[in-house]
Amino acid sequence: MSIPGAPGGAPQISAGPGRWLFTGRDGRMTAYGTSADGLVRWTELAGDTEAWSGPEHFDVPHWAGRVAMAQSREGYVCFAALQDRDGSQSIAVATQFQSGRALAGWHSLGLPKRESTAFDDTLVHSPLIAVNPATSSVHVLVSLSRSGVFRCSRRPEGEWGSWKPITDRAYPSEPGVVMTEGGPLEVLAIGPAGADHWVGTSKGRFQLVGSVGTPVVSGSVTAYETGPKRATYFWRYPGDGSLVAWRRPDGQRATGGGLMTLGGAGGTGAPSVTRAFIGGYDCTVLAQTGVDGAVEITAYVTENEGYGMWWAQVEGLGMKSPQVAVDGAGRVVVAALDREGALLVARQNHAIEGLGFEPWVRVTA
Repeated sequence: MSIPGAPGGAPQISAGPGRWLFTGRDGRMTAYGTSADGLVRWTELAGDTEAWSGPEHFDVPHWAGRVAMAQSREGYVCFAALQDRDGSQSIAVATQFQSGRALAGWHSLGLPKRESTAFDDTLVHSPLIAVNPATSSVHVLVSLSRSGVFRCSRRPEGEWGSWKPITDRAYPSEPGVVMTEGGPLEVLAIGPAGADHWVGTSKGRFQLVGSVGTPVVSGSVTAYETGPKRATYFWRYPGDGSLVAWRRPDGQRATGGGLMTLGGAGGTGAPSVTRAFIGGYDCTVLAQTGVDGAVEITAYVTENEGYGMWWAQVEGLGMKSPQVAVDGAGRVVVAALDREGALLVARQNHAIEGLGFEPWVRVTA
């Protein structure tokens, strides 16, 4: 179907920040974009990885153009969107329970009560969302420019709590957020000169467990579970735009942790991350928009960054916001949007040794 409000009926679709490509419990993939009025969705058709439905359009009440997404262990996709009611902002949440089905109704969470009454105590970034892999509880996070970082959590039975502070320190950039299976909610908060690592403890409190004294490009942070109760954070270094990885050091592991370089100089934005078995090895796969606008991808044995890696282009230029995920057949899939906002998909070719891809397929209605 066409998207309302686009010149000549052409959809004006963009990719939101963070993750927007998911694989459902039925093995079908779903991709999401944003438009002037809300969300856009493409859904893989059952039994045919070359055929998709969409783009379908979903209005978001009082849509302010920003949204975050995350997936639960049941395959539910959870959304946290920014709303604007005549200048009054709030966060609303919704859930898609099955591939291709409608979203459940939007529920407003409001915003944290501001301890400061100053008019400039505003939202710093888009809402963020994390899902507990073990219990499917959902956590939505926001930062205020004066009052600090807050979260609002939904318990597995479906009831939302109130906004609770993570820290009253104010941070000017979007943090990295992750929750590992069996682990606490973690936040890597980005300051002017480095990053602070906050980890949930008992009774909803958070503790500052470490800091990283290196500058971070704003909007480039992403996080992913790479081991039992361990997360690796990725971001760009401002000197040349190259990627680095950071994991909280663990003296009991040979792979250790700390700050590690990943190459990819000249890339832009936050990388997309997934894990997949390649050649029998558990690998971490990264995708980024490279220096000349091409999609670049790399893979390495998970938590073995020190052995080095090589970035390769997935043929084609002019694509935006690449994502990586694993489809229902266990193949690595790269997705991106073209200049017109159409969805492009390239799948791993298992006949090619290592990590090779079939040609891009342009998804059309």
